[in-house]
Amino acid sequence: MLDEETIVALATPIGSSAISVIRLSGKTSISTVENIFLPIKPGKKLENQSTHTIHLGYLMEEDKNLLDQVLISIFKSPFSYTGENMIEISCHGSYYIQQRILQLLIRKGIRLARPGEFTFRAFLNKKVDLSQAEAIADLILSENKAYHEISLQQIKGKLSNTIKNLRKKLLDFASLLELELDFSEDNVIFVNRSDLFSFLQELEKTLKDLIESFSLGNAIKKGVYVVIIGEPNVGKSTFFNQVIEEDRSIISHIEGTTRDCVGGEIILNGILFHFFDTAGIRKSIDPIEMMGVEKTMNKIEESQVILYIFDSSEIKKQKKIISDIQKIKKKYPLKAIFAIANKSDLSHSHDFDNIKSKVSYFFEISAKNRHEVKKVLDVLNHLFIEKLKEKKIVVTQSRHYEALKLSLREVLLAYDALKKGLSEDLVSIYIKEALRYLGEITGEVTSEDILENIFSKFCIGK
Repeated sequence: MLDEETIVALATPIGSSAISVIRLSGKTSISTVENIFLPIKPGKKLENQSTHTIHLGYLMEEDKNLLDQVLISIFKSPFSYTGENMIEISCHGSYYIQQRILQLLIRKGIRLARPGEFTFRAFLNKKVDLSQAEAIADLILSENKAYHEISLQQIKGKLSNTIKNLRKKLLDFASLLELELDFSEDNVIFVNRSDLFSFLQELEKTLKDLIESFSLGNAIKKGVYVVIIGEPNVGKSTFFNQVIEEDRSIISHIEGTTRDCVGGEIILNGILFHFFDTAGIRKSIDPIEMMGVEKTMNKIEESQVILYIFDSSEIKKQKKIISDIQKIKKKYPLKAIFAIANKSDLSHSHDFDNIKSKVSYFFEISAKNRHEVKKVLDVLNHLFIEKLKEKKIVVTQSRHYEALKLSLREVLLAYDALKKGLSEDLVSIYIKEALRYLGEITGEVTSEDILENIFSKFCIGK
């Protein structure tokens, strides 16, 4: 699968800038650049220089005309990103210069790299495994501190090392079970059944923890979706405007002012939050308002957090508020629900103990007061920071999530077969399937289609 051709690509964005970086990888990368490089120090040969060294000089075209003054960085195999000989040319950031250098290298027999081909070569040369390669793509796309930190952890191998260790232990048991099958006529026992039971239980717990972490990882990766709901005219839009510190939602005493979902983003302590102000939930014959309520229900489905706001002065509606909250909890048991009694500045303090008992997070505020709104945001932010602290490893890739679920299914089948005293042959099949799914995460077991799908999403030059 490894292409022997030397490849080249612009590693920095296309366009004018102070500098640009053009990178090459392959056997002939150093020798090709050697032929077009005029060093400041006469007689210096790039081929004779040590890896991880930088050299100043000029690039020359075929007619010996100088093209640009550049810095040449040398990375020799196997001590490079791809594991091959690599060159990085730091040139001036003119679009004209970038293209002239690329065209010159292509004329010298270098091929333009495909998207993700540098990282693909790093994977094939065992410089990174598949989960680390995906983490590199995540790091490039990271737009907030939390996502950045998770991506760095995975590049360092936190997830892949865990998977590899589990896979090694599982492989040991699978090998011993295969030996038992080979010596079945002699009734030789190689696997301690108690040890296998314990390990499968340990593996089940680890897999469930990783699977559970995906909802958090996906939220951090894409941003946490927070939907603001409640009846009309309870202050949802006022609260929303205070959150994003901008008058984006129309505020009026007239019920049903918000007909559509209005969105806004903020970053709190490195975590991205998407807030959505929604249409008030009530029965209506107005077709436009009904469409708004339908959009509200869709946003509730997409969200990780629901902020249920009600008017604190309408004490008679407590039964309905409790009923609403209970319905939401029943339908969305995994979502965090904040109950917010708004308009505290217009009403006397009331007994909200019945409502408080139904939710984990309760606030009595005036949405007109930025300081009081900030208290809600602080708790919201703290909730996700604590969740991140609790999880030693956070899964962010849908592909990993699916593979983990399939692996867990096979582990549970193996455990059940062992418990029922079914044949070792069947137990061995389940364990081998679990091994296969775990191997797909790190790339120890994979297909060309999966590889192509993953690396085609990378930018050119990475």
